[in-house]
Amino acid sequence: MFYRKLITTFFVVMFVSLFFACSYVLGGRPEYDTGNKLMLWSIFYMVYVGPIVLIYGNLVSVFLEYWQKNWSRPRDWLYILLHGIFGLANGLLFGGFIFAILGAVAALFYAVIDRWLFARKQKGKRNRLYLLLIPFAVYGLLWGVLQLASPSPPPYTAEDAVEYARSGEGTFIERFPDKVGKWEGEISGYHVVRKTGVKKIADEKYIVKFTETWKKENKSGSRYYTYKVERNSMTAREIGKGDKPPY
Repeated sequence: MFYRKLITTFFVVMFVSLFFACSYVLGGRPEYDTGNKLMLWSIFYMVYVGPIVLIYGNLVSVFLEYWQKNWSRPRDWLYILLHGIFGLANGLLFGGFIFAILGAVAALFYAVIDRWLFARKQKGKRNRLYLLLIPFAVYGLLWGVLQLASPSPPPYTAEDAVEYARSGEGTFIERFPDKVGKWEGEISGYHVVRKTGVKKIADEKYIVKFTETWKKENKSGSRYYTYKVERNSMTAREIGKGDKPPY
């Protein structure tokens, strides 16, 4: 029985997470790399769905299965219905009617899979591990279809790299120009120049450099920061190289 419950848990977690991921990814405007995003969001939902099904779902199901043995005439439809009723408790856990409905649907799905595996066993068929390949096949098929149907991403330009490097809030980098160019001004009597520059080093890979210089009478100095930037990724290379600003 416990082996059957674990297989059922795997099926439910995989398919419920896939359902939530599809609802999120396909609910908005088309984006590139949709298949990869589907996989990432599926893993995200598994973190939440997995423990609920593994602990609460299995405890309820084992209890109902032992209780069913005392029924004079066990009925699969009643067994499945009771799973759905207990699944409504998710509404109490997350505080919403929609979560109660989703929990009930997931619980009904759990019970259906459990009864299907139980019926196979009753017919003398072993619930072999190859059944676990079914969810993987569905995931692989959806990933391939969505990746092929996704629009190609636009070229990643130097302007995009600068914008990404400047996207952080509350950091010293936001003092620099948000486009390639320079800013000049007076700070504590010093003439300060802040420059933003970018250099392409490979296809869709750039070095973004922020340079700050200052001068006051016979005092001067400079400081710079460089980052390697590519699509959705930024790595610091040289941070605060040079002199410390006196202002």
